Formats: sequence, C-alpha cells, structure tokens
Amino acid sequence: MLSNLAPNLATGLAGHPLPHVLIHVEGGLVQSVYASAELDIQVYDLDVSSFATPLEIKQIRMIAAQFEQQRQGLLQLY
Repeated sequence: MLSNLAPNLATGLAGHPLPHVLIHVEGGLVQSVYASAELDIQVYDLDVSSFATPLEIKQIRMIAAQFEQQRQGLLQLY
C-alpha cells in the first residue's frame, strides 16, 4: 500500500520528529525494515496453515498470547 511518497515529517506527542520507517513486505513476508533511527522491531506471524498440526496450533496460540502481552501499553499506528 502506497499512501505517501514524501518523507514522514510528522511530530510525535512530545513534539519531537518521528522516525521515518519503511517496511518492505513481499509475498506476504516482511523482507526488510528501514528506519531513520534505531528501533526495536518485532514481527509476529500469527497465520495458521490449513494443514497445521496440533503442535503447530499450540505454538501459534503461545505466540499470540506473547503478542497480546507485548502490545499492552503500545500505541497502534496502523
């Protein structure tokens, strides 16, 4: 999705410039992340295969629970 080709010059809640971040997704997979500042990037893939084994489903549920715990207190940007 291409919403804006101009660099991000927005400011955050404290009036400081926000880092410019580009996330390259191709084929449904994150290929790369580029940023104007160092960031802590974590990607959680919660897709479940149609042919998932019970063990894989259990693992996805554990990852989903970890994701829910990690996102508490974070601002959803998109």
